[in-house]
Amino acid sequence: MPSAAQSASSSSLELLTIYEVSKILGSSLDLEQTLREVLRALSYQLQMHRGRVYLQGEDNALRLVAALGLPKDSTAQEIDYSQGEGISGRILKTGMPAVVPNLAEEPLFNNRSGGRDDLDEQVASLVGVPIKAAGTVVGVLTIDRISDDGPSGHFGSDVRFLTMVANLIGQTVRLHRTVAEERRFMMRETFRVQKELRPVVAPVNDVVCTSPNMVDVLAQVHRVAPFKSTVLIRGESGTGKELIARAIHNLSPRKDAPFIRVNCAALPESLLESELFGHEKGSFTGAQKDHKGRFELASGGTLFLDEIGDISSNFQAKLLRVLQEQEFERVGGSKTIKTDVRLICATNLNLEEAVGHGKFRADLYFRINVVTIHLPPLRERRGDIAMLAKHFVAKFARDNGLALDIDRDALEVLNRCTWPGNVRELENCIERAATQCRNGTIRVPDLSCSMNLCNSSVLFQYRTMGAAVGGLAPSMSGTPINPSGANPALGRPQQPPIAGMPPAVPAPAPANGAANGVSNGTQWPACASGCSAGPAPVCGASKPLPPTAIAPLPAPQPAAAAPAVPSAPAPQPADTPDLPLDEPESGPLRDRLVWAMERTGWVQAKAARLLGMTTRQVSYALRKYNIEIKRF
Repeated sequence: MPSAAQSASSSSLELLTIYEVSKILGSSLDLEQTLREVLRALSYQLQMHRGRVYLQGEDNALRLVAALGLPKDSTAQEIDYSQGEGISGRILKTGMPAVVPNLAEEPLFNNRSGGRDDLDEQVASLVGVPIKAAGTVVGVLTIDRISDDGPSGHFGSDVRFLTMVANLIGQTVRLHRTVAEERRFMMRETFRVQKELRPVVAPVNDVVCTSPNMVDVLAQVHRVAPFKSTVLIRGESGTGKELIARAIHNLSPRKDAPFIRVNCAALPESLLESELFGHEKGSFTGAQKDHKGRFELASGGTLFLDEIGDISSNFQAKLLRVLQEQEFERVGGSKTIKTDVRLICATNLNLEEAVGHGKFRADLYFRINVVTIHLPPLRERRGDIAMLAKHFVAKFARDNGLALDIDRDALEVLNRCTWPGNVRELENCIERAATQCRNGTIRVPDLSCSMNLCNSSVLFQYRTMGAAVGGLAPSMSGTPINPSGANPALGRPQQPPIAGMPPAVPAPAPANGAANGVSNGTQWPACASGCSAGPAPVCGASKPLPPTAIAPLPAPQPAAAAPAVPSAPAPQPADTPDLPLDEPESGPLRDRLVWAMERTGWVQAKAARLLGMTTRQVSYALRKYNIEIKRF
């Protein structure tokens, strides 16, 4: 029997340990770190050799969250038990303490957490108690005692003391879980309230969109419309800049006043000055009467200057005063005219680059760049393509008194195109397909890319290289184009080149063969736009016609480079498909290529058909072998 002095000393030590444990549990919000500190205090005060704290997770698994004496190569998060598994699982299931005098003789001991490999040399005893919170078992606390004299038969005081410590841990775990649940609840409520209070963007006439970036544009339109601030709308050609400008006017207090639009790129400088500022009678030849300019006509309303980046440097200086002071003089007049105009400008050019190169005045740039709205290109809002296509189909049907529809496979083909012309190109594509469709439904064979007549990828490639093609400004998105024609943004695989030539990009093969131009087991090559639609068979033909190769645009040349002059122009042959095939069957590819180009009058598309290659392969080979292309 222990003496009274020993009992008093033991009780005093337990009380001091309880005090230290309570201080540790209330010192930090990091639960795992706090539990490790508790085990360290137990080890210091009670000569405990090893300790484990297990907590039950949401999946009802008992997971080790804190340990003392765990091997360095073990991870606490990887050790878990199910109910009834091992000693800890038995304590979790029964909710009763457990004492194992000798772990080496215990059949339920599995040593999953490690650190007990010396049981043959020393006698280790285990004391485990459940961790309870509000009467529910939420975890298990275990400690190990090592004795050289064999197991001790007095574990009652250890169980009683560990039960008190486990109760303190249970209350702390409950508090942490309550705080975490309340925090998650508050975050959900905050998100719900913010979503309810978020202003609903009202639809804008003729603007069809559901993509997030276009919804943000419409929200910006609603925010800026009530004010008089100058707006600069930026975006590629065909994205709907004039439509957004009209929407800003219609949503503004000036909606009942005139909305005047001027395309600055369509008028020469002298005529543009007269159109914007007006002129007096007799100010120049042909000025037979006074003429009001657009600034004067739009007074009280909105003036939309489209393609403002294309005006000359001289005329840019003339705009400065009217934009700053809202006053001007007519051409040939001296009377100052005051005007109240809200100005909306639009451009598809990179104005910052133009200012840096001295092509656009910096002071004018700062006057028009007050509120900027960026319109995303159609390829960056692919979620709107199907909706826009259906809108244009319905519009064409309404204008022509038809019952028209478009099938799902055709929409999938349209969704894979690059659309360098953006919404305007999509509308034209739908209108072109609608004139070719039969039975009132637009299908894949009705699309231009199915007949290999779409040059979208060629235009898109040249625009991303920094060249202006046919009035389209270089792309501002900077999307790289794969030389093989595959678009990485669409997840199209790039195939390795074969025999020193870039291969043609094959069309993917979905389940529906008709959607990809597959007829009778024949898979057509991909169209120029990369939409994977091949040419459709001609009505009444037993076999589909071979695709017509598209000759790529010439590479953009620097301004200082002189055009190549052929030394001896070759005669232009007649455009007949049956050319004499006296092609050299042997010899290097360069000789065969030169023969084909001379035979076809240096037309790459015809040379490609002669050699059984694609136009892109011929273009690549010409550059590879440094063959000078003769131009006539």
